[in-house]
Amino acid sequence: MVEEEKREGQQEIGGEAMDLPPAQENQETMEELITQHGLENVHRGKVVEGVIIDSTDDGWLVDIGFKCEGFLPKREWTHRILVDDDSDPSVGDRVRAEVTRVVHGEESQVLLSRWRLLFDERWNDLENALKSNETIKVVGLRKVKGGLVVNAYGLEGFIPISHLAEEGKMINPSKFINQEIEVKLLEKDRRKRRLIFSRRLILEQEMANRKKEFFENVKAGDILEGVVTSITSFGVFVDLGPIEGLVHISELSWSKNVKPRDIVKKGSKVKVKVLSVDPEQEKISLSIKQTEPDPWEVVGQEVKPGDRLSGRVTNTVDFGAFVEIKPGVEGLIHISDISWGHIDHPREVLKKGQEIEVQVLDVDVEQKRISLGYKQLHDPWETVAERYQPGQDVTVKVVKIVDFGAFVEIEKGVEGLIHISQISKSHVSDVSKVLKRDDEIRARVLEVDPKEKRIRLSIKALEEEEEKQHQQGERDKKDEKEGKEAQAPRESKNSHQAQESEEGMVTIGDVLKGQLKV
Repeated sequence: MVEEEKREGQQEIGGEAMDLPPAQENQETMEELITQHGLENVHRGKVVEGVIIDSTDDGWLVDIGFKCEGFLPKREWTHRILVDDDSDPSVGDRVRAEVTRVVHGEESQVLLSRWRLLFDERWNDLENALKSNETIKVVGLRKVKGGLVVNAYGLEGFIPISHLAEEGKMINPSKFINQEIEVKLLEKDRRKRRLIFSRRLILEQEMANRKKEFFENVKAGDILEGVVTSITSFGVFVDLGPIEGLVHISELSWSKNVKPRDIVKKGSKVKVKVLSVDPEQEKISLSIKQTEPDPWEVVGQEVKPGDRLSGRVTNTVDFGAFVEIKPGVEGLIHISDISWGHIDHPREVLKKGQEIEVQVLDVDVEQKRISLGYKQLHDPWETVAERYQPGQDVTVKVVKIVDFGAFVEIEKGVEGLIHISQISKSHVSDVSKVLKRDDEIRARVLEVDPKEKRIRLSIKALEEEEEKQHQQGERDKKDEKEGKEAQAPRESKNSHQAQESEEGMVTIGDVLKGQLKV
C-alpha cells in the first residue's frame, strides 16, 4: 500500500501527470525525466527544503522541487535525543530534511529524514563550541536514575550523579532542573548519539585554584571568618571557603573541660585564628579561644595573695586539685593545703565539678601558676580553745611516732603532741615500744595555744591521777577499817547499860495497868 502511494506520488510530481501524452506517443522514460530536471544532484546527505503535500499513516510526501516527491517517514521526523522538537507537521508546512536514500529506476524514490538533519546540525554546533572552549553551558531537563538529563545545544546529554558535585558530596539532581550549568565533556559518541558531561571537574578545578590562592595568601596568625560544619568529641570543623579547618577541643575556649556543643552550634559563624598552615597536606589548624584576650594577661592585676575566690574543681590528682577561678585560669590546691588532717587523696575531700571557696596563696603570672588553699578557710584552730581546755581528758589517735614523742589527732585538722616525758610515769627511752600508729588512747590536755597551733597532752598525768586515786582509796579503806574496830567495844558497853536501864524503868502504862487491876 505504502509503495503504491509512493509510486502514485512520484507519478504526480509537479502536478502535471494527468497531461502527459500516452506512453506510446511519448517514449521518454523516468530516468530521462530525472536527468532532464537535474534529479541526479539529489544524493544521500544532501539537505533539501520542501512543502508537505500529503500525509499517510507512515509519513509525509514532500515537494522538494523535483519531479519526484520526497517521502519523510514518521520515524524520521524526530528522535528522543532532540530537545524541544516540534509536533507532527500538517499539509502545507515547509520542512527541511536530509536525503537518506535515493532509488533510481522506474520506482525512483527519495527518502528523507528530518531528525538526522537536526541532529547533525546541533552536533556540529556542539563540537564547534567545544573546540573554542573547554566548558559549555547546558540546562537541566529532568532527573533520571543515576543522574540528570540536560539540554546541550538542543541535544540530550547526561550528567552522572557522581559528577554533579565535588567528590564525596551528595546532591539532589532535581535542584538543577531548568537551571543553567557549566560542564565539561566526559564522553561523546556520534554514532551512538551519546553525550556525557561533568560538573564536578569544573568544581574541582575551581576549588583547586581557590585552594592555591588561599594557601598563597593565608598565614599563621591571620584572623578569618568561617561557618561551623560539624562538631565532634575532639573538636569542631570550620568551613573557610576553599578548605575546612579543625579547631581542636583545647582551642575552643580558655575554660577547661568544656563540651564543644556548649561553645558553638552547627551552622553558626565564628571567628578563628590560624595556628598553622600545611599547603602540601591541605590542612589548617585553627583556634577560637585565641581570638579573645588571654585571661592570664590581666590575672596578675585582678588576683592577689590573700584574696578569697569562688571556683570549680576541674580535676583531682595525687598531688592536689585544680580549680578554675576565672574562665581559662586554673590554680592548684596542693594536697597539703586541702585538709588540716591527713588525707591519702584529694578526692576524699573534693569532687570534680564541685563549687568551692579558696584562698589565693601565691600568683606567678610568667609561669601561669596560682597556688590556692582550701584548708585555710576551714581552720579548726580558730575555735579550738572553745572546745578544749587544760585539764580536759580526750580520746586521741596516734598518727606519727617520733624520737621525742608522739603526734596524735584530736579531731580532723587538729593534732597535738604527747612528749616522751609525758607518755608514762615510768621512764621511756623508745616511744615505739609503748605506742603504735593508729592506737586510740586517752590523754589529758596540758596546754592549748591556738595562735601557734599547738596542744600539749599527757598520758602520765592520767596515770598519776589514777595512782593518787588508788592511794586515796587505800587510805580510805584503812581508815574505815580502823574506825570500825575502835567502835566495836563502845557499842558492846552501851548495849549492856541500856539493858539494865530498861529493867529499872517503870512506864506510865505500867502504873495505869496496876491501878486498873485494883
